Amino acid sequence: MISKTLKHAATAGVVAVAAMVCACSHSGPRTVDMPVITYANTTITDIVKVELTDSNTVLHINANFIPNNWIRIAGDTYLMADGRKYAMTGTEGIEPDTEFWMPESGEADFRLIFEPLPFSTERFDFIEGDAPGAFRLWDVDLTGKEQPTYPEGFPRELKKAPADGPVPDMAFEIGETTVNLHVTPYRPEFFGSMNLYVNMLDGTQQEYVVKLDSLGNGSVSFDQYGTASAFLTANDNVYEHYTFYPGETADCYIDARRSGYLAMSHRKDFDAPRYRTSAHIGYYSNLDRNMALHTEGPYYLNLYNGTFADYHMSGQEYKAMVKALYDEYSDSLAKMNDPQMVKEMKMLYLQNDVLKAIGRMRSILEHNYRHAHDAWRERNLPADSIPGTLTDEDYAEVQTWFDVANPKLLLAGNAVGQFNWNDKGADGDLSKSLMLFSEIAAKANSQLMTEESLDTLRTLSNPFFAAACDSINRRNARKIATLQGQAQITPTPDVPADKVFDAIIAPHKGKVVIVDLWNTWCGPCRQALAECEPLKDSELSDDDIVWIYIADESSDQVKYLTMIPDIRGIHYKVSGDQIASIRNRFNVDGIPYYILVDRNGKAEGRPDVRDHSKYIEAIKSKL
Repeated sequence: MISKTLKHAATAGVVAVAAMVCACSHSGPRTVDMPVITYANTTITDIVKVELTDSNTVLHINANFIPNNWIRIAGDTYLMADGRKYAMTGTEGIEPDTEFWMPESGEADFRLIFEPLPFSTERFDFIEGDAPGAFRLWDVDLTGKEQPTYPEGFPRELKKAPADGPVPDMAFEIGETTVNLHVTPYRPEFFGSMNLYVNMLDGTQQEYVVKLDSLGNGSVSFDQYGTASAFLTANDNVYEHYTFYPGETADCYIDARRSGYLAMSHRKDFDAPRYRTSAHIGYYSNLDRNMALHTEGPYYLNLYNGTFADYHMSGQEYKAMVKALYDEYSDSLAKMNDPQMVKEMKMLYLQNDVLKAIGRMRSILEHNYRHAHDAWRERNLPADSIPGTLTDEDYAEVQTWFDVANPKLLLAGNAVGQFNWNDKGADGDLSKSLMLFSEIAAKANSQLMTEESLDTLRTLSNPFFAAACDSINRRNARKIATLQGQAQITPTPDVPADKVFDAIIAPHKGKVVIVDLWNTWCGPCRQALAECEPLKDSELSDDDIVWIYIADESSDQVKYLTMIPDIRGIHYKVSGDQIASIRNRFNVDGIPYYILVDRNGKAEGRPDVRDHSKYIEAIKSKL
């Protein structure tokens, strides 16, 4: 099992199943190379060989993970086959229940030895202990039979080639969208729910948990403002991406075997399956399916790889480099034998990245400087370390490369809404509208929107933006009124910002205080909260421990009030100045961030306890 705070969500593409070598007879010892893994909750461990003998069963494990980070194999690991458990009896190359540190290559091989499986075994489950988060590989196939190429339960219409044509228009509408999930083939122990992340037009990401029934079906409805992109996850695996039209009912079909393909993704010479492992029937279905079937070609600029541009560049050199890449990639895309819809959509993705490259030039060059000098913890870079600047004339020139006011650009991302091209002479008011919309929608989400700000949106040419913010404000007012009585927020002490932390912990002197800095939009924070909550009833069940949670105004108020009743402790929501003071005092490098306060009131920042095995030890040491 691995500490979840170290896990990375899988983003690798789907891979197909490699050929498997299997003995023809099942009556005696045999070796199975590259067995098919049907389901998995991890991309870290892969079973690359199984040896079945009279005395034991040996699994050859190939592990792939972040260099210099650790994994762990539980001592109570077992195999399950035909309703019976087969215990692990030994290991080679790794010690059970001990941190195994990954080498610089990020790849390691070891062997796990189990009680002997019967030679007639056709498939088994690998269960790395019964603790939450343990590695699990289900339906490891030993037969060598060819796997079905099309998922059982997918509608026949998804077998047909998607229709071609122009990329559908961006929808500036408001509606309640319903998403129905259908997971097939499904095993209830694999996962009981999926997380749907919806990227809204205002720049926020909404998370919805969709519970599945015994057949793998589930449903969720949510308010949607404009066309939205979304993706599904389960067990840290990503199950494709979707585009939803506001107010539609979309049926999404998920091939659960994608998780097994991802677990085998490090094997060599794998070809991608020629079918979509996840697809939906909805307004943008043809667009999503076409793009999934035609992934080749250069249409992303990979802006934050550390080497996209030389940080010494002048603004003119940087602009010329971006233009050269745009021309090169545009020519390549034009020559590809893709459907019309795919070519147009790939160009939109490329243009979106060009806008990001220009609008975020300083951020990208600063990133590259830090990459070159390993200066990730430096707050301020040396003066004149990044000389490049762009003028209004440069921005005006960029706008001649393509139409920066094309609403379809929003189907590829929100770059046009992150930089005010209007102030630089862009035609139309798309960028200005989106920037105002994001700003005022954030106020509506926090119930801070005024009638004056709404009037500002009413001056825009598209009435959608004002209507959407008005709807968000009214919706959240109703939800907050319902939630107020269920969530208890402690008033922040009325002291100067630089004194607020001391005032928060002062009443608890004589006890051990763990302060958790978090926000609702922070995925690792939510994951860590879920891991820590059970500890209050087990290893850290002690009346002398005080749990304090500090969020700030960037947390969506509805989500905040919805979450905190399930997080036992004292909750504060502080202002921007107050959280800035706390971050500066403890040199906070990101969230979640923990501050441990001993019985005498001495506080120290402890980013190391993001590893929750250290979290427990650190708190107990203060007791």
